[in-house]
Order: sequence, then structure tokens, then C-alpha cells
Amino acid sequence: MKLSTREDIDAPLDEAFAAVSDFDYLERQILRRGVQIARTDTLTEPGMGMAWRGDVTWGTQAYDVRCKLAEWGPPNSVLLLAESGGLSCELELNLSALARHSTRLRAAMTVRAHAFREKMLLHSLQLAKSRLSRQFEEIVRGYAHDAGRRAAAA
Repeated sequence: MKLSTREDIDAPLDEAFAAVSDFDYLERQILRRGVQIARTDTLTEPGMGMAWRGDVTWGTQAYDVRCKLAEWGPPNSVLLLAESGGLSCELELNLSALARHSTRLRAAMTVRAHAFREKMLLHSLQLAKSRLSRQFEEIVRGYAHDAGRRAAAA
């Protein structure tokens, strides 16, 4: 299943990329939402090889999620790969300059199932794809707005 959207950020490309790829900020936001997350790498600067492990509860099911930064292409692209059991997820963020002080963020998330139970879960999610697409768009819109606000404050 693939979800995608785009949003504009009121900031130059470099500043928008810095705000979008502020992983320390993202970790704090995830922790605030009650998800236990921890870095599993030893890198001091953002880059290939960054990795996290998280414990996520969705409904009544608990998931052990492992995530890694698979592509790091400042100031244009970030690719995160996450796996949990028989599910895998790719989150691709691409940024492109629209004007001197405006950047477009394109976000695409692809979820794949590799085991029967997860294939059944993914099938049921396909039935709610329009609702999930709207939620994904709202999340990316809020993320882009927040990134623009933080870039302007920097």
C-alpha cells in the first residue's frame, strides 16, 4: 500500500531540509506520543547508518519496530526503512526548491506485508485507504508547517 502527498514549506531549501531531518526533534516528538524509542547506532552526526528501535502499541497489538536511515542526500532526500515482524515500511522524503524562500516536500510511504497475518492486516487497511490517506496528508501538513516554523526561528 502506498500513500503520498506534498506540502510547501515557507523556508529556503537548506533550512527546510535541516528542519525536516532534525532527528533529535523527531525523537522527542515520538516520545511525547507515548512510543518508547531509542537510538541503536553510535553516530554523532546525521547520516547513513542511523538506527532506532521502538515499541509501538496499535490497538491491542504490540510491535517491536526497527528503523534505519537508508538514504541521506542533503539537501534533497531522506529514506527511512522500518520493519516489524512481517511488515516493512519505506518513508521517502524529497525536497525541492520552488523559489528562494519556498520548498516543496514530497512524502511517500509504502507498506508491504511479508507474512500471512500481516497480509490480512494490510488488506483490511486497504479498505480504509481513503481515511488513511487523509490522515497521512494531515500529518505531513502539520510536519511541514512545523518545519517551516522551526526554520524561520533558526
